[in-house]
Amino acid sequence: MYNSSSYLWKMLVFVFAMAAPVSIVTFFLYSGEDFVIEEYLLILAAAVLPALILYTRLVREMQAVAFRMERAAIMSPLEGDDKAGLRTGLLPLDNLLLTMQQYRRVLQHMLQEAQSRQDEASLLFDMLPDPVLVLGNRRSIRRSNAAANKFFNVTEMQGDLTRFLRHPALLKAVDAAYAGKDPDTRIEFTISDVVPRYVAAYIVNLRDESSEGLRLIVTLYDLTESRRMQQMRVDFVANASHELRTPLAILIGALETLIGPARNDLEAHQRFFSMMQAQSLRMSQLIDDLLSLSHIEINEHSRPSDRVDIGKVLQGVNSLLKAKSVEMGKSIAVQMPENDVFVTGDFDQLTQVFTNLIDNALKYSFEESEIRIEVTVTGREARITVIDTGEGIPEEHLSRLTERFYRVDSDRSRKLGGTGLGLAIVKHIVSRHRGHLEIESVVGEGSKFAVRIPIYTS
Repeated sequence: MYNSSSYLWKMLVFVFAMAAPVSIVTFFLYSGEDFVIEEYLLILAAAVLPALILYTRLVREMQAVAFRMERAAIMSPLEGDDKAGLRTGLLPLDNLLLTMQQYRRVLQHMLQEAQSRQDEASLLFDMLPDPVLVLGNRRSIRRSNAAANKFFNVTEMQGDLTRFLRHPALLKAVDAAYAGKDPDTRIEFTISDVVPRYVAAYIVNLRDESSEGLRLIVTLYDLTESRRMQQMRVDFVANASHELRTPLAILIGALETLIGPARNDLEAHQRFFSMMQAQSLRMSQLIDDLLSLSHIEINEHSRPSDRVDIGKVLQGVNSLLKAKSVEMGKSIAVQMPENDVFVTGDFDQLTQVFTNLIDNALKYSFEESEIRIEVTVTGREARITVIDTGEGIPEEHLSRLTERFYRVDSDRSRKLGGTGLGLAIVKHIVSRHRGHLEIESVVGEGSKFAVRIPIYTS
């Protein structure tokens, strides 16, 4: 525990300090008489010996103090000591240790309260519904709450802010807040992703030198849903008014004819009633598709997480469209791998995707042809391809097929009962599943619509 050479030198210094006064006084007292060296050494030894005993005793007690202070850090100062260790020495050891114990209890209580408050603050921080980032110096992320980790799809946010957000306007606002030019500001920007997200950021400068290096608080608000709702209202009014105008005009014209010139014409009644029924059904289907599309777009930024068996999805769609395919003189063939294929998705929405694609293939393929559905697995994706043999689609139309109400042949599409929203619905559902829709077509030969969806991983 102690260095031997250091211990020896300290002992000699102590003994010299204790014996020197006695030695000097004795020397001067005997200097005027006959000086007897033996008596002088005897007196000197009488002074040195108590000094050695005292020093040894003090060292032992200091060792005992160190040992018992170490034990007192984890238990009561007298707990586990034997009787010999409790004997009273030159130093007030027990009083010192009892005082230390009292201070230890006070410090433990203060530390427990501080830890409790820190845990409560961390819990409240993580319970905040909006993403919050706490920045230190030079844009370094010091803390992030659970909502921020979920927003950026990571377990923990560390490093520079630019690892997660690189929008120039945001970084400029953050630097301005650091400089104190604009300490409290709000900025809106767009995060590029499979589905673009609109975000508002509030930046607050803490302005506190005692904040342990914490400089800024950045709070993010996801405006995607509200922006989409606004855009959907605009699109709904524009598209619905355009698409409903034709059937409404036909209904109004038919009613005017029935009320007027064809009031007593029974044959005209039957013809016009059939026409009105067809247009009413078309408007009903159009409204259903618009509502379906609106619901999908609202939830498009929220990725589904269920385990879906693609084989069961296609089997259900095949059963649903079998009667229609037989009536049209066409067939549907499904080619599946040997093992079951599971993807991450929503069963009902994937059923809607392949119902729309296979229904389109039935409508636009040649008579007495076969619609083939091929399922393959490549890497971490499942690829489901709907193949038809038909007239095909000119290349200049391929990039616009998923736009709302876009039709290659408007008259033919309306005659076949299409609303112009089927492929738009497919596109948004596939986008919500973080998948991809690929379209290939050769005029006169047919078309291929391939959907790639991530494989389910537990």
